[in-house]
Amino acid sequence: MKRTIAVTVMCVAMMLMGAYVRADDAHNRCTRIGHKWVDFWNGGDETKAFDVFTEDIVYEDVTFGAVSHGADEFTAFAIFVFTTFPESTFTLVKSTCSGQVGFIEWIWKVVDTPGKGFFGTGLTIEVRGVATIEIHGNRISRNSDYYDYAIMLRQLGKLPPGL
Repeated sequence: MKRTIAVTVMCVAMMLMGAYVRADDAHNRCTRIGHKWVDFWNGGDETKAFDVFTEDIVYEDVTFGAVSHGADEFTAFAIFVFTTFPESTFTLVKSTCSGQVGFIEWIWKVVDTPGKGFFGTGLTIEVRGVATIEIHGNRISRNSDYYDYAIMLRQLGKLPPGL
């Protein structure tokens, strides 16, 4: 009897905590949201933003301290990203959520486009990051991106190895 109760309590606790979800589990709501996020950033079309995000989105690039509030600011941010980094690709590593919060782990491969980009070096760089998200329905209402800019600077030759 005690063993049955203990197993039941453990099962309920695991359900309440949320379970790890593989990025290739297409039937999972969190994975679908993660794929929509990646598809948006890979698509280069700001008009598709509100298929993924709510109109009152708060989108933060924590690394650069840039925060967009609402549709107009976020659309301007997306246009800036698409024009500054026209050769970039996001890959979904994994995503998970519990209730209305979650995360999307991604890899960003980007060409530091000459005349644009970070320094215009023409080099291709890759960085791994994560977006913490809040979800309203099946769209993202808050997104905070975190990634290590020092890794990018090293790949661009702007920061020595080990710093």
